[in-house]
Amino acid sequence: MLHLGLPAPAQGAQARFADAAAWRALHALENAERFSAAWLGLMTANLDVLLASLNTGQDAVLGAFVALRGPQDGRRFLRTASTGDGETSFLLAKAAERCLQLRRNVMQAGGAATEGAAALPCQIAVPVMIDDVLEGVVAFELCAAAAPLLDMCSRLTQWGAAWFRALLKPRDNDAVRERAELAIEAMAMAAEPGGAAAMAQALSTLLAGRMGALRVSFGAGFGARLKVLASSRGEIAEKATDFLLVLAAAMDEAAGFGADRPVVFPVPEGQVAAIGAHERLCRAHGADWAASMVHVIGHRRVAMCVEGVGPAPAQSALSAMAGLNKVFAPLIALRLEAERSLPRHALAVMGETWRFWVSHAPNWRRAAVLAGAGAALFVVFARGEYRVAAHATLEGMVKRVLTAPFDGYLAERLVRPGDRVRAGTELARLDTRDLLLQAAEQKGREAESQHQMDDAAGRRDFAGVSVAAARRAQAQAELALVEDNIARATLRAPFDAIVISGDQAETVGAPLRHGDIVYELSPLNRYRVAIDVDEADFAATSPGQSGRLVLSSLPDQVWAFTVERITPLASAREGHTVFRVEARLDASNAMLRPGMQGVAKIDAGRARYVWLWTHAALNWARLQIWAWL
Repeated sequence: MLHLGLPAPAQGAQARFADAAAWRALHALENAERFSAAWLGLMTANLDVLLASLNTGQDAVLGAFVALRGPQDGRRFLRTASTGDGETSFLLAKAAERCLQLRRNVMQAGGAATEGAAALPCQIAVPVMIDDVLEGVVAFELCAAAAPLLDMCSRLTQWGAAWFRALLKPRDNDAVRERAELAIEAMAMAAEPGGAAAMAQALSTLLAGRMGALRVSFGAGFGARLKVLASSRGEIAEKATDFLLVLAAAMDEAAGFGADRPVVFPVPEGQVAAIGAHERLCRAHGADWAASMVHVIGHRRVAMCVEGVGPAPAQSALSAMAGLNKVFAPLIALRLEAERSLPRHALAVMGETWRFWVSHAPNWRRAAVLAGAGAALFVVFARGEYRVAAHATLEGMVKRVLTAPFDGYLAERLVRPGDRVRAGTELARLDTRDLLLQAAEQKGREAESQHQMDDAAGRRDFAGVSVAAARRAQAQAELALVEDNIARATLRAPFDAIVISGDQAETVGAPLRHGDIVYELSPLNRYRVAIDVDEADFAATSPGQSGRLVLSSLPDQVWAFTVERITPLASAREGHTVFRVEARLDASNAMLRPGMQGVAKIDAGRARYVWLWTHAALNWARLQIWAWL
């Protein structure tokens, strides 16, 4: 038995996936029928080995065929080879037809088994493309149990379809045959017994010799860093040596570029990212160039790093390396999966036990357990709205102050705080009796100065005329000032507003100094919300967040607002430290008044329910433990 848990292959030469006759027919390139039949037999054997770990007790490949473009008109696709008795299932034919229409891989997972009906098989169809020209299609029908490995089977079939280039494009026969032989030989070696490191060691040694590379290395991992599995220059040491560190750094750097994207040093044209790790790798190992590529299998990443001397490889060679890594990465991933640690095996066994217990338990117990598990999973993984609740006060967006224009007495007050006024409405009047007396006095002085000026002009006293004219101008200026104060004695609203403060009616007749505040006005329909956010929730608030407000005087209505400003200054309120957050109401209403209070809730994003319900208690516990320690 192999270490992967695969059944032992057939006897004799079939351990290498096929007999010598099929290989000879594949290399002969005599005609499309013999070539397709040989290729179909070899690919079926490869898929059988890949799916042998499923232990289904039946053939993994239920049917398959190859269809190539006809030689007559070039518009029809003719079947050149098939397995079984030649009959093709309807689902497989539809998958092939859809592949020809879309010009890309098609995968159809079979349905699960139901009462009275067996599980439906899976289908994969891969187009045969030569220089972006559709030349045919290959299709396989697999057992229903192959659904978990359907993507891997599709990739293996896509890689194997490159063999048709040797048949359909003779000028590339030598290069195609060389790469295909190398890949097939490496896949045969990968089927040998041994662990993942031994398989990677054999693959790296073979690839280094056939490609003429200085060194070929493989690595794998889940997280941010990859671990080196094997290298063509001997076994990997257990301790982290300088050799392993620079090699792992180069693989990590390739992982940062993305899957299946080669990273090369020296930097080729079009590569616009840092290659510091590959440069250090070349200096440390005495190589002229280094290339790495990463392939992702589920959550696992498998990397291949190739080092060489001489000129850097061309883009076609890099693409060929990436293609080889795509084929070998699933095989290495399968070996690593078979070498799981004891805890991971234990988790898998626990999962199987759980499923068995649930299937044999009474219906009511099964329903109760599943409901409890579903509720627990919902609480742990489901997300809800995280809202910061805080006390809020409605304030006017702008305040306008009306002050006394001169020293005097308040004669009449026409409005009170809370009144709504229109622009130009009289709000209050100041006593103007003293001003009227001053105006009469200045008019008398003006008339007297005019008489003096006329008398001096009659006596031809030009100096007296100038003095009298100056006195008349002074009297006119003082009269204009008094008349202006009389006009300003009536205080009027500068805009539509609401009176938010002002003395009561009992202050009529009280003396006023110039600049004393008589009224404070706030424009209508322009309000802001002042929110006192607790210090524990202050970090979760930011400008631009939205929220809702409910006022104590209008509890049946909800008002939307947007956070505009956060004041990072703390203040004490009812025994708590709070920060002031200012927000703008998205809509206003005639019922709103400055000074209304209520509760505001700020939308601070989404979080898991278990955190929403426990974060306050956990934060309190952390502080208490910290203080105690």
